[in-house]
Amino acid sequence: MILRLTISVVVFGLFIARSFAEESPNVKPSSISPKLIVVISIDQLRRDRINIEFPGFLGRVFRDGRVYVDAKLDHGISTTCGGHATILSGMAPGPAGIPDNTYIDHDFKTRYCVDDDDDKYKVIGGDVNRSPRNLVVSTFGAWLKEAHPKSKVFSVGGKDRATITMAGQKADGVYWYDNSSGLFTTSGFYANELPVYVKDFNGEDPLVNGYLKDIPDTWVHDGGSFRRDDYPGETENFSRKSGHPLGSATEDHSVFEQIYRSPEIDSATLRLADIIRTEENLGQGTSPDLLILALSAIDTVGHFYGPRSAESEATLANIDIGLEKFMNKIEENLGKENILLVLTSDHGVAELPEYKTEQGRNACPEQGRISAWPLLLKTYTSAYWHFTGPFGNPAELIKFSGSGFSFSRRYIQENGLSIDEVITTMDDELSAIDVVKAVWTQNEIRDGKSEVSRLLRNALSIDKSPDLFLQLHKDCVITLGEGTTHGSVYDYDRDIPMIFYGKGIRPGHIKGKANSVDIAPSLASHLGISAPTNLNGRVLLLGE
Repeated sequence: MILRLTISVVVFGLFIARSFAEESPNVKPSSISPKLIVVISIDQLRRDRINIEFPGFLGRVFRDGRVYVDAKLDHGISTTCGGHATILSGMAPGPAGIPDNTYIDHDFKTRYCVDDDDDKYKVIGGDVNRSPRNLVVSTFGAWLKEAHPKSKVFSVGGKDRATITMAGQKADGVYWYDNSSGLFTTSGFYANELPVYVKDFNGEDPLVNGYLKDIPDTWVHDGGSFRRDDYPGETENFSRKSGHPLGSATEDHSVFEQIYRSPEIDSATLRLADIIRTEENLGQGTSPDLLILALSAIDTVGHFYGPRSAESEATLANIDIGLEKFMNKIEENLGKENILLVLTSDHGVAELPEYKTEQGRNACPEQGRISAWPLLLKTYTSAYWHFTGPFGNPAELIKFSGSGFSFSRRYIQENGLSIDEVITTMDDELSAIDVVKAVWTQNEIRDGKSEVSRLLRNALSIDKSPDLFLQLHKDCVITLGEGTTHGSVYDYDRDIPMIFYGKGIRPGHIKGKANSVDIAPSLASHLGISAPTNLNGRVLLLGE
């Protein structure tokens, strides 16, 4: 398990913009109506990683699209579930009901962001339930279908939490990869069984007669241009150098886990997306359709090897070429002039601390990788010493949920404790740790005037967020092993690409404030579609 915290000042290079991001909340809706809207999220992609030099689709949209060169997340808990929920809802993660990937509920249970207690929503072929129930706001797909009842909305990707939160409640089909079975699946919230074309794509056994039947035994890639392959701090789990196991199971990992940690998961997503487009006749009707792609491999690979690794470079190159082939087929079929595309990400990522230290740019007080165990041990020891000893278990009082610590109200009540005293004491104990820059209570976040408090406020959900949020020092990466992570308030975790391309879009490189929460309201305005009036995002002018 990897926790959170991260690195770097991002330089965006080429094509310095001459104009600023426009805001026009009262803009007159246009009548632009593409045949197909394609929204692509590349998980964990920092905006400093895209430039004109890519030979495929990434280079094309960077050159010819409307590129918001200063785009960021406008929230502080920079993780996958909330980041994706924001993209097509126009709402910050906290108000959207998705503050983090996991949270602690009122019963002091750890909950997953797209989990659901209702067995009607069980994953097909699985034993867990999945739905967008925790997403308490509507999404662009629902707005589109309200304006155009014949419009279709489909979402496909490598992660359930990405595909579900972008698709929302009204999608016609939502499919994601199950890394335990190798199958693309859905849940009972969207369908009671998979379409025939998804079943055929999967095959009875993906490795025998399905989409993985021709998978090579190893993933071989070129050396890196930033640093050497087999770099200190990279994970040993799937080999630190080219020739990573892929099509043959190892003693510790199945083939399906290996696929998930390689570019093959994105290649499979694009293949299935093309089948969905064809089988569902997307873009062939009288109303615009929406196809959502959640490409996950930059994240699943990046966590293990870091953003400057040879593995991550190879994964992004695969996306570049794969998207070019995918979009060329759509453009040939529907006409380039009939497509509107958005390319963005849910969050960025930290460099490997070993790489940052070698570059002489590591600002963390301990200048490197920090094991999570001492921090957790200190926290639970403090809770025991102050509140649960000599016979109580501190794990019954305190839990870590990814961005901070939550306290059990039941334990506090049953043992005659004071929640205010618990919060104050543990705040002091955590603040004394060298790598901790600040500890934030919910009250401090709600009432704060700083930029950090504002960012955390946008991720705050009173009933789901921790009692104490941890803000580590810049560049501190705390893990339970190798690799890197994200989740902080710092730019390296919040800088994202945000590019609009196609129907009615005016090309240019635009400086100034622009956030992922602006994507949905801007799309709605551009297409003349009504959106909720209370959105956190603002309208950016995309056309002439």
